[in-house]
Amino acid sequence: MPIADLTGPFSLLVVDAVGPLPETERGNKYILVLVDYFTRWTEAFAVGALDSITFVDAMVNGVVPRHGVPSRLLSDNGRNFTSDVAKSFYQTLGIKKLFGAAYHPQTQGLVERFNGTLIGMLRMHVEEAQTDWDVYLPRVLFAYRTAYHEALGDTPFFTLHGRDPILPLDVAFLNLGKKWKRNEVAQYRRELYR
Repeated sequence: MPIADLTGPFSLLVVDAVGPLPETERGNKYILVLVDYFTRWTEAFAVGALDSITFVDAMVNGVVPRHGVPSRLLSDNGRNFTSDVAKSFYQTLGIKKLFGAAYHPQTQGLVERFNGTLIGMLRMHVEEAQTDWDVYLPRVLFAYRTAYHEALGDTPFFTLHGRDPILPLDVAFLNLGKKWKRNEVAQYRRELYR
């Protein structure tokens, strides 16, 4: 797969699914995961099923309104990504569909690694019955998106938005005194990572 063809954020999305997980009180059993190859930005949706309608709904109502239409989408050969509904979606929006080789699962290594990280992060937050993982999903995603990534040399959040988010810790730190200005904190953080 030609990674050198990346033209910018959301030019290549990799999609996969995690589950089945313990069913939540809201009826969710799976996580539909998408990773942008350029920025390493992740989107993940708690869903009750992994059918084509659910996939297209997550794209139309979750990914496209936030990030626009991706140029290419890489997935495995799962029925939810190859059905007539999915093909119609790709054709309507002009998305070039790519498939990872069944005999070479490393093609989707980026999303597979994230899936393992995501499950590990969720385990730290869920209750013993594990039926509340979908409640913590947005916060876990935020933590991942704002964590430093060695391969990027920054965070996915900064890579996508060109700025650091104001974190709760930053607010507490900024309120300690007038010694630090808001823009100095981001610079200080970058220097710590060098």
